[in-house]
Amino acid sequence: MKVKWFTEGIVVTNRKAAVLILVLLAFLAAAGPAAVSAGPVEDAAGLQETGDHGGAYKLLKKAKSDLDARLKQNTSRMKAQITALGKVNSQEEIEKIKARNDDLLVERKTIRTDLAKVSSALDEISASMEYLPYKERDTVEAYEEFLAKYPDNPFGSEAEARLFELQFEPYKKEGTIEGYEEFLARYPVNPHIPEARKMLAAAIFASYKEKGTAQAMEEYLSEYPDGPHSAEAEVLLIGFQYEPYREQDTAEGYEEFLELYPDNPNAAEARTRMEELQYAPFREMDNIEGYNEFLGKYPDSPFAREASARLADLQYIPYKEQDTAEGYEEFLGLYPESARADEATKRMHELQYAPYKELNTIEGYEDFIATYPENIHVEDSGYLIEDIEYAPFEKDGSVEALEEFIENYPTNRHVRDARKALEGMKKQAEAETVEQGEEAEPGGETSGAEE
Repeated sequence: MKVKWFTEGIVVTNRKAAVLILVLLAFLAAAGPAAVSAGPVEDAAGLQETGDHGGAYKLLKKAKSDLDARLKQNTSRMKAQITALGKVNSQEEIEKIKARNDDLLVERKTIRTDLAKVSSALDEISASMEYLPYKERDTVEAYEEFLAKYPDNPFGSEAEARLFELQFEPYKKEGTIEGYEEFLARYPVNPHIPEARKMLAAAIFASYKEKGTAQAMEEYLSEYPDGPHSAEAEVLLIGFQYEPYREQDTAEGYEEFLELYPDNPNAAEARTRMEELQYAPFREMDNIEGYNEFLGKYPDSPFAREASARLADLQYIPYKEQDTAEGYEEFLGLYPESARADEATKRMHELQYAPYKELNTIEGYEDFIATYPENIHVEDSGYLIEDIEYAPFEKDGSVEALEEFIENYPTNRHVRDARKALEGMKKQAEAETVEQGEEAEPGGETSGAEE
């Protein structure tokens, strides 16, 4: 009974031939694939690049037909070899058949490889030829029609991607809030949705930003507190709040700004500029009335000290130029709190004291003390009176004169000097008496002896 053996699609009934074929096939599989000629595929690709898709298709179709014929011929020749193998008995003939079979197997493998490659290229160009008319139209409707007609075409993903782009393009080009909103509502599954949302947010923000007002930014932040542009809106809000007032650059404007936006980061700058502008006209006027008005209006201004100092100067200057005791007295009566009060008081006391000091008499100093009891030179006058009282007695220098001084002027500070002088004189007199006594004793003894 004959048994059928299947090898690579070839049916053989000779067991010995089948074994040889199996060995040959195993050997070829281990040796790896043979080199493949891709001429028709490459030629077809070249035609496609030039736009001749029909020519490329015909070329591949003919190449496939040729390869199919070659494969069929190869199969017939292999069958003939297997049949011949069953009719020979010598080893030499078997080896020759085996060698021819080796060549046929290599050829068969090459044909099949080329056929697979050509078939794949043919499928691809077929799909491309299906896709090409729709791609050339390049419209939303064309790609929608293609995807509906050829759902399994390998160019489906490319067509779908282009479809999505074309759906988004007009809205992106228009770049309006209404357009982006319509796109989001019309194409909820389009992959450009995130980009459209981002652009919508930017367009909304731009519409508020273009108004260039603090109110617009406040409205935006109120409407979109967590929007992607909220941080930028907050920065712009600060600028929009301050800019009109800075351009106006008036004390009244800055004052209004500080009342409306006390927490604005520009508040410190605005306050400084407001205070400068408040002071500027009064500084320019540079008169007593102006500085009084400024200090009355802005007592806490950082320029208050400067204004007070300048006010004091202006109040003091005419009196200083006059330089009389009466003038300084009037100044102190008018401006007792003036920064120049101490200087005026000192100069007034000097001028009050000067004529009495020049006269330099007890009566004059007493009159001065009675007239100006608060004058800083009162104490000096008292000392000078005592000096004048003591002077003649000191000049006389006699015991009687010094004793008379002590008796007549017991409170005079020079009483101590007088007493000290008297003590000195007393000690001197006692010393002289002792000295005279010592001189008298030797003289007495001498005269007694002579007697």
